[in-house]
Amino acid sequence: MNDTLRPSDTDAIRAELRDLRRQTDFPVLFGGTVEGGHLTLSGFVGTRSTILRDLVIDAECGVGGRAIAEQRPIGIQDYSNSESITHEYDVQVGAEGIETLLAVPVVVRGRTRGTLYGGLRANRPLGDRVTDRVMRGAARLARELDIRDEVDRRLAMLAASSGVDRGVPRDVRVSEAITESYLALRDIADRLGDDGLGAEVQAVEQKLRRLTAPGDPPTVTLSRRESDVLAHVALGCRNAEIADRLSLSVETVKSYMRNLMGKLEVRSRQEAVVEARRRGLLP
Repeated sequence: MNDTLRPSDTDAIRAELRDLRRQTDFPVLFGGTVEGGHLTLSGFVGTRSTILRDLVIDAECGVGGRAIAEQRPIGIQDYSNSESITHEYDVQVGAEGIETLLAVPVVVRGRTRGTLYGGLRANRPLGDRVTDRVMRGAARLARELDIRDEVDRRLAMLAASSGVDRGVPRDVRVSEAITESYLALRDIADRLGDDGLGAEVQAVEQKLRRLTAPGDPPTVTLSRRESDVLAHVALGCRNAEIADRLSLSVETVKSYMRNLMGKLEVRSRQEAVVEARRRGLLP
């Protein structure tokens, strides 16, 4: 995991809790991240004290512990008298006046990565509508963490590729790894709902592009789509595959190829890749 580039997961949880405060009737919301089977509470909205701050919840203990272990929402009415949970955290929950509590796990690729809680200071049932909203919030958070994990994975692959030689020249392996990585990062950035995170991912993409670029600025400018098409050509993709990956028609891909080949003053796909790398338009 690249801690320098990766935004704080705790900040993502806090942002989701703020959104849930606007979307639900829960007077108190809190949550945190899971590491090694232990949940550490780090985000809070509507709490009256600091008693929950940095509280560590063990798997299978309390409402949140059950949600972590079973990877499903757990809702408890009449919390203090419930026989379906353990009661290690009664003091903390009671101090906040919570009588009904919902815990929803944030599950990423089969692993619980966090938990979101909604608490009512009244002994009344949890409605399906409010439960569904917290579940959707957990799903949004899971997608965002999954995206961040994928960015980290791509960067790790790139770093590892620079030190691996299996009979292929290292500069070719690095160029292909960089190209694959910035294409993946661009796709991720386009799918993000968080403008700030999207901008950060795009900044990483640009850094990858510049890794093997020459010192002088390029004398030819390609459009974004032309760059995308050419990058896929550099990876050995045929027009039909490029069209599928970029959600374009084959004829549109051919049109982009004609345009970029004209700009680069070349006559073949391979010449276009070589010339683009020479000009710093491809790694």
